[in-house]
Amino acid sequence: MTLFPPLKSALYVCIDDDAGHRSRLEAVIDGEIIVAAPVDAASLESVPVGSHLMLFWINADGRVVLPVRLTAIDPGPPERWEVHPLGEARRLGRRRHERGGGGERMRVSTFTTQPPITFDSTLLDLSEKALRCWAPAFDITVGEQVHIRALLSNGILSQVGTVTVVREAPNGLGQHIVVVFRSPSASTVQLIRRYLFAWEPVYRRARQAAEGRD
Repeated sequence: MTLFPPLKSALYVCIDDDAGHRSRLEAVIDGEIIVAAPVDAASLESVPVGSHLMLFWINADGRVVLPVRLTAIDPGPPERWEVHPLGEARRLGRRRHERGGGGERMRVSTFTTQPPITFDSTLLDLSEKALRCWAPAFDITVGEQVHIRALLSNGILSQVGTVTVVREAPNGLGQHIVVVFRSPSASTVQLIRRYLFAWEPVYRRARQAAEGRD
């Protein structure tokens, strides 16, 4: 069960970037959460109902994160946002973005290498800002600019990014590379969040089933 901070406490709404937008907890009614519209809401790009967001707050144990979906906007005044939890709140670890998924086929095309190289790949895991994938043993190097195209369960991810890590695959077959995205759009972030939100409960059930067999 999620333990929320006291009413009127400050919290932050993460929309499509690293920065939290300051808000305030107004009410929790039948599991629905009412927060004040972020103080800079007027300067934000349109945030449609149905968007997947993150709430952050600070307690004695540190920073807490809760994935939510925006279900309604009350224009007020004052304007309030109603959000629905998409899981349990958890303390945020060192990683700034949730990471998971994997297994989908994808294609990678290089820009810097001449002549350009295009190869099929396999997604290993994905976050809002980067992905890790398998690659054949090409001469791909850190700093390479690439275009990736992956068919996710909820849509096509098409993104330009920079290779930041290249290491030999643990089994010695090919390489694992990390690609950090170049300024992903709000729609791309939403696509990735929906993918991860759908993946997480499936992964959790599979892990629990595996632990039950041990």
